[in-house]
Amino acid sequence: MKLLAQWLRSAAVLTAIILFCFARSASADTYTIYDLGDSNARGIYGLTTAGSVVVFQQSCGAFGPSCYLTYANGVAVSDSSTAPGLAYDDGTSCTSTPAGFNAAKKTCNNGLVGMGSLYNPNGDPNGVYIGSGDTLQLLHGGSADQVFLNASGDFAWTDGNSEEIFEALDTSKSIATPEPGTWLLVGTGLLLFTSALRRKALR
Repeated sequence: MKLLAQWLRSAAVLTAIILFCFARSASADTYTIYDLGDSNARGIYGLTTAGSVVVFQQSCGAFGPSCYLTYANGVAVSDSSTAPGLAYDDGTSCTSTPAGFNAAKKTCNNGLVGMGSLYNPNGDPNGVYIGSGDTLQLLHGGSADQVFLNASGDFAWTDGNSEEIFEALDTSKSIATPEPGTWLLVGTGLLLFTSALRRKALR
């Protein structure tokens, strides 16, 4: 029993060291980008907390001169002659622009910033960016004439260059990437468990 406890303790120490040494910070979020169609005579009305985009457009056939289309995961799921009564989560004005960027349009929500940026002093290409603080990732080329960002990190924008409407859904929300602190906690728990086994064996 004593030998087993010593072996377990050694294994736990080795595991904790390996986990701590090889632990990585969480990687950048991953996004799925959907093209919601032409932006001629169309614009984004709002972005919901669930990531659905409501687009306002003219010439809607049976609905008369205008209507509202709701998109979920890039697919039009409903249309209406009046704006749907949804919980919109469009973001708010940002107090500053991340260092090294020139933002043409930007919006902030829940610690994130989404923006269209051009002629950046840091040399990054023109395009649509998202991130937090000064750490931004390029989502898409082109421009951003309208920008909407919900608290979950989903981002919708109109691109004046290509005259298209886009949405980027944050697909990493449900994938938790363990960070160094988590791995260290696991290793510490293993150490305490084997120490308890050792004390019991010594009795």
